[in-house]
Amino acid sequence: MPPDPGDPRPDADTEAVGRAVQAAMRTVQAPQTLRVRLAEQQERSQAGAAVRRGLRRPAVLAGALGALAVALAVVLIALPAGGPGAPSVADAAALALSRPDAPAPAVSATDARLTRAEIGGIAFPNYGHVWPNWRATGARYDDVGDRDAVTVTYRGPVGDVGYTIVGGAPLAVPAGARHLRRGGLDLAVVRRDGATVMTWRLAGHTCVLASRTAGVAQLVRFATLS
Repeated sequence: MPPDPGDPRPDADTEAVGRAVQAAMRTVQAPQTLRVRLAEQQERSQAGAAVRRGLRRPAVLAGALGALAVALAVVLIALPAGGPGAPSVADAAALALSRPDAPAPAVSATDARLTRAEIGGIAFPNYGHVWPNWRATGARYDDVGDRDAVTVTYRGPVGDVGYTIVGGAPLAVPAGARHLRRGGLDLAVVRRDGATVMTWRLAGHTCVLASRTAGVAQLVRFATLS
């Protein structure tokens, strides 16, 4: 039986589209203001359902599905770079704090200030060239998310410091980070699980220093020498 044009209840197809919109809004982590706009659009769509009863059902469904596609596109555009599932500074810090599983890199044959470990054209520093009490003790070569990550661990008078560089697009700076401007670098500092973590961007990549024993002053010295 064809639907009654005066029946205010949405038909099964319209309800299905509404459920799809709700599911998309639940699964995509859009900003709160965008969620509100999508909810308002859905309410307006349902309020006008009785008027649309007089139209042919294929046209109604095509319009509703088109609106859903536009809404999803807006959500995806509004998400920050990287989106859900992308690696984070916390992921990089976990690598920096992890035990090395490879030997320490040798000093560069052409520049004693650097080691032979590198990623994306960025060579890791040889801190022992400036501070003889600091030396590289090991390295790691990992995948974090869809990115390559290289870590060199240094040991000195105040314990171990891990230095991780994540290749690819820069990672988002953690919320609530303390920001410092030193040596021409924009440094962000946070405390995570009893460790001091410092991050900055270099040549388009993300650099992370982390230590459970070294303080901010030591990490600043390392970052500005990198």
